Amino acid sequence: MKKSLVFSKIPLEKIEVGMSVSYSQTITDSDIKSFAGLSGDRNPVHLDQDYAKSSRFKNRIAHGMMTASYFSALFGTKIPGEGCVYTYQSLNFKRPVFINDTVEAIVTVTEVNIAKRKVRFKTVCKVGNKIVTDGEAELYVPIEFKKLIINDKNELLKYKTQILELFEHSFGNKMDESLWDWAYIDNPNGDPVVSLYFDAERLVGHYAVIPIKFIYKQKNLDAVLSMTTMVDTAYRKYGIFIEQANEVYEKSAELGYTFVCGFPNKKSAPGFKKRLGWTLEEDLYVANFSYDELQQIDKKTYSNVILFNTQDKENLAWRLRKPNQNYFKNNNNILKEFEDNIDIVFNAIDFSNLEKEKKYNLLLDHSLDKYLDKKEFDYIFGYRFFDNSLKDVEFKKDLIVSDVF
Repeated sequence: MKKSLVFSKIPLEKIEVGMSVSYSQTITDSDIKSFAGLSGDRNPVHLDQDYAKSSRFKNRIAHGMMTASYFSALFGTKIPGEGCVYTYQSLNFKRPVFINDTVEAIVTVTEVNIAKRKVRFKTVCKVGNKIVTDGEAELYVPIEFKKLIINDKNELLKYKTQILELFEHSFGNKMDESLWDWAYIDNPNGDPVVSLYFDAERLVGHYAVIPIKFIYKQKNLDAVLSMTTMVDTAYRKYGIFIEQANEVYEKSAELGYTFVCGFPNKKSAPGFKKRLGWTLEEDLYVANFSYDELQQIDKKTYSNVILFNTQDKENLAWRLRKPNQNYFKNNNNILKEFEDNIDIVFNAIDFSNLEKEKKYNLLLDHSLDKYLDKKEFDYIFGYRFFDNSLKDVEFKKDLIVSDVF
């Protein structure tokens, strides 16, 4: 007789020590011949009756590994179920199994390690009441995430509470709701592209880009800006961020965006470069100048560059409405109050009309290394083109792009 294996799966968190499942199968001549063909083990003790009669068993016997394979059947279809991965199995072959014997395989949970997502089992095969094979096994249980790609503001709003909770859990402080609304919902440039990963109903991973407009040769470029990466602390070893980012970039390219850009921090920058194919400009720094010093800075001219689109009125007006910030224009420069200083968030080259008694923060690159003595901190700018026709084009780097979250 054969007992069929009906598929079932038990979530790791519901597996308990002592749980047990079994499977029975009657060994046939056909089973032995099939296993010999699959395994390559054509030992005549399994296949040749005359040979087997002269052995100590007196009859053909089943392969020991065939009975052990029933453990794998239980693990893959019963407990833990689909997707589990064998990491260890010990075996003791105690008695022979003959044609027409009915083998019952039994696996029993002996240990559950939630942190390492591993389960250990006692494994036993019996014929009647006699143990023919026993041992121990260990299985790794991968996480299967529920994955969403959202490209609709109204749909994203359904998950706002969970996203804000994940932010607090990831960074230890609360996100300003008005800032989130400004970036994702009030953005006039279009809908964000957001990847959300769930473990059951729990949000554990978030990566997003928001649309932002640049200009190149007086033509608008629709691009996306990389936003806050959030992965629940308990899930940071599973490579969630890289998967999410690639999914978001694929969707962004499909929607016609030309590139993604951002200012990754030093900790995350290597991952953006090595695993996500970003080009990084790591020679940037912010320096602090007096008015008089600012007038003496070498003027770097820009031509044939991609720059933030200040000519698009909606794009600019939205950008300067960032909550809890005070932006203002001075000629074509865009400035922001920052503590006792002024950030030059968009550099229009001519600083002659700025207030003389103020100190100013300006983003530079190391081609202007003569001002390194004024450096406040280093900065990194990165990007990845979806439109390869732009791959050799330079960017004009301004804080207006980075100063978003």
